[in-house]
Amino acid sequence: MSHLELNLPKTLLEEISENELRLYLAMMLYKEKKLSMGQAAKLAGLALSDFMYELGKHKIGFTNISEEELEEELRRIK
Repeated sequence: MSHLELNLPKTLLEEISENELRLYLAMMLYKEKKLSMGQAAKLAGLALSDFMYELGKHKIGFTNISEEELEEELRRIK
């Protein structure tokens, strides 16, 4: 995995953790179809089922994947 350094306002870093930033980035990249659900979950540091829960909690649909991708992700969960 590559390394990226961001300069963020101190006030933001006082209000949000690194894990939350990773989750929000992963959710947005997934929503914009830049990452698969599995890739986004990995970026967020979550199990696939936990990432799906977070998507629902933030009202981001997880049905924007193809049928093949959904079947593959469901096989991974089992």
